[in-house]
Amino acid sequence: MKKQLALTLMIFLGYFSYAQTNAIIKAKEGLSFNDLQRILYFEGINNEKFIIKSDSLKGKNYQIIIKEFKKGKLTKIDTVFNSKEDEYFRIKTDSLSFAVLTKMSDFNYFKIQFQFGGFSSKRKYAVLPTERDKFTLKSFFGNKSDLPINLKGTNYFLAYMMPYVRKDKSEAYCEVAQSGIDPEKLYDNYKIPHYYLIAIRFE
Repeated sequence: MKKQLALTLMIFLGYFSYAQTNAIIKAKEGLSFNDLQRILYFEGINNEKFIIKSDSLKGKNYQIIIKEFKKGKLTKIDTVFNSKEDEYFRIKTDSLSFAVLTKMSDFNYFKIQFQFGGFSSKRKYAVLPTERDKFTLKSFFGNKSDLPINLKGTNYFLAYMMPYVRKDKSEAYCEVAQSGIDPEKLYDNYKIPHYYLIAIRFE
C-alpha cells in the first residue's frame, strides 16, 4: 500500500513539475497591420497614401512626373504615367486616390511605384553606391495635413532626397522639405547633391 501511494505521489509530482516548466507554441495565420508595418520597415519600404478632391477633377487627365536633379542641374524628366494613354484612366469622379511606394534596392537603384485603383506604374533609377544609404522620402506637407493643388500647373508633393549637411556635419531632411523654398531651387539654398522631385499635373 505504501509503495502504491509513493508511486502515485511520484507520478503526480512529475506531472506537476512538467506543467510548471513547459509551454507550447502555436502558429498563427494571417497578417495584422502591425505585422505589415514591421515588414515594410524591415525591407526599407516607404508607403505614402494620397487623395485629391475637387468638383473640378471629374473628366480631367493627369500625369505623374519625376524630375532628377544633380548639383542643382535638372538631368532628367520622366513621365511615369499619363492618363491620356487610354480613356479608362481619365478621372471619373470628384476625387483621385493613389499610393506611392519607394525602396532603395541592394543593387543601388531607387525604385518607385504608383498604385491606383486597379493599376500601377513603376520606375527605377540608378544612384551611386556611396549615396544609396543617404536617400529618404520626404513630403512637402510639413506639419500641415494638406497642400493646395493647382489644377493648371505642376504640383510637387514628394521628394526622394539626400540630406542637407550643416556646418557642424549633422544632417537634416525635414528642415529642407518644410522650408517652403521652390523645390527646384533646393541646391541653391542647401547644396543637396542629388534628389528627385515627384509631381502631379492635371489637364
